[in-house]
Amino acid sequence: MVNLPGHTRALARRRHRTRHAALLLASDGAGAGRTHTATAFCCSGLPMRRPSSLRVTPLSRFGAEIAGISLRSSLASEPVAAQVRQALDEHGLLIFRGQSDLRPEHHVALGSWFGSVFPLPSRFQHPRAPHADVLRVSNAEGEGFVGVGTTGWHMDGLSYATPFGVALLHIAEVPRHGPTLLLPLHPLVETLRRQQPGWERLSMRCGTGEAAVHHPLLFAHPRTPARFGVCLGKTSGLVRDRGTAQESELGEAEAAAALTTLDAHVAAHAAAHAYAHEWRAGDTLVVDNLQVAHLAPPETMLPPREIGLRVLHRVVVAGVDGLRGIAGTASAAG
Repeated sequence: MVNLPGHTRALARRRHRTRHAALLLASDGAGAGRTHTATAFCCSGLPMRRPSSLRVTPLSRFGAEIAGISLRSSLASEPVAAQVRQALDEHGLLIFRGQSDLRPEHHVALGSWFGSVFPLPSRFQHPRAPHADVLRVSNAEGEGFVGVGTTGWHMDGLSYATPFGVALLHIAEVPRHGPTLLLPLHPLVETLRRQQPGWERLSMRCGTGEAAVHHPLLFAHPRTPARFGVCLGKTSGLVRDRGTAQESELGEAEAAAALTTLDAHVAAHAAAHAYAHEWRAGDTLVVDNLQVAHLAPPETMLPPREIGLRVLHRVVVAGVDGLRGIAGTASAAG
């Protein structure tokens, strides 16, 4: 068997799953009578034309809104999927409005555009969840898990050796108020590199004992390595020069001081760069989990009698490779 690089294996798996998405569409008739304007590709693999209807509009802070596409009816289109992946690499956050016909099985199939959908452990399968791989969160305990993502800015999946690559969020019940906050990481890391140069040598620890997982605190994005991220959330300790003869654990006081400094940087960065997404019916967000941190502010957990019922469905895509540190790495602009 030929051993392929991680990104090559992921591309092959995506193409295979796109063919399965075609079967899903055929089985429920979602694609019947619909015309796609996705890019046509010649035999060399180069695009022959760009779609006339797929519109990418950058937001004022970061991210982009994608219009002119029905996600459900495009599930079997690899050309459309490739363009959406390219837009995600560029913007980190994609917003699709008006996707009310995206059923849970389509939501999961959409995840396969970006890699292997992460199989949700049984402890995260709420009785009201519509699919085994959909995390259902809510402000009402009987409707979904409550309090999820409210403890601070974070990435998902840091407790795994390969954190999640992409998160796909679909609103099932829209509250009158209760935004999701999102934060681009690359500009934050640029500030940290200038003001805390020694942090390129740090690794963060998630968990304790034999279950502990380590990641470089500052890391290069796996697909766009000139863009950087920072591991936020679930930090139980910090290690300097991990994997070398000089490896040393930061003392409790030094680690606490570093994390306090990091929190201050994050707060300042969020004040200038965070995007607050107020949900509308049919909204679907695709988030690069390694480019963008997120937070559910306290008002998302206000009771339904105050803000209405809030139900959000999340599907995540498994990571392919472990994170790589950025010491000595040149940066991309932005």
